[in-house]
Amino acid sequence: MRSIRHLLTGACAAALAVASACTDERSTTLEPVGDLGFGTNYARTATNLPRGTATFPVAIAASATPNTDSVIVTLAGLDSLTSASYTLWFANDSATKFARVTTMNIVVTRVDSSINAAGDPVFVPSSTTRTGQNSFRVGGSNIALRVATARDASTGYTAADSLNTLLISIEPGAAGAAPTEVRPLWGRRSQGGTTRVAPLRFGNFARGIPARAGEPRANQEFVVATNGAMTIVPRGRVEVRGKIMVSNDSNYFRPPVGYYYNAYAIKFDTTGRVNDTLYLGRRTSPLPARTSLYESDKTNPAPDVVFDSPLVIFAMATRVSRTRCPRQTPRRLGSTSGSSA
Repeated sequence: MRSIRHLLTGACAAALAVASACTDERSTTLEPVGDLGFGTNYARTATNLPRGTATFPVAIAASATPNTDSVIVTLAGLDSLTSASYTLWFANDSATKFARVTTMNIVVTRVDSSINAAGDPVFVPSSTTRTGQNSFRVGGSNIALRVATARDASTGYTAADSLNTLLISIEPGAAGAAPTEVRPLWGRRSQGGTTRVAPLRFGNFARGIPARAGEPRANQEFVVATNGAMTIVPRGRVEVRGKIMVSNDSNYFRPPVGYYYNAYAIKFDTTGRVNDTLYLGRRTSPLPARTSLYESDKTNPAPDVVFDSPLVIFAMATRVSRTRCPRQTPRRLGSTSGSSA
């Protein structure tokens, strides 16, 4: 199976133009002071992580009344896919039986924004409906989805089967009898209380997947966020000195299987609005190793800062150099589509 990963973004509140480097200017014995340095601590802000809700049927087992067997899922914060698809599954509480949902009616709502003549933001929603879908690829920061389906004979669930768990997997090809190991979103009926509406968890739903060597079974399933809210609080600091920017941050959950961390610099105009975003690359371990953490969703590339129990990245770093070389035009690092195969 191809390894597909999707972005978990770490944003830097700084604006840089990244150029190909020749030499870094630094202080010397003739000029001992060097450039001024500036630094600030990171502040936690609202995220756009995958999130949503699952509304379960009235009865745990199937009934003779189709209206009581409807299932409604709301989703937001999903990345759009090009070489894989999101697939919805029903499961019992122990996840020993899976049923792929092959008939979904999906309402896709897109919200576009603009600034009017008075300088105020204007939000314009638009919706499209897709019927009879067995999977979907649509996503984006301004996209919300409402997925409607039902538990009926087409799902393979009988009156003897309980519907206690709902999960979404990412399938790189045709779906099989069970979801792949990339199972980033799930909800359980027991987490919905008396309302039957359960918040979706974002992380690893790993029941039914053999434990990886050297890791406790409890580590195979963990929650990174619930409805966009991180369950732990990352922290860090960004420093800028001359043409060098260094970001050091810590206390992150290891990304769910199929995801990885990136860093971006965000530029604001004089009114405080975002007008540019600059890709700074995949995250690494701090100095001196600078080891890529791209594989930390499934393996441990840097045991000195990546822990297996609990599944936490203790420290990450990004270092960027901006240097003008003679007769060379600065260039920006290439952007990324949000996934790699």
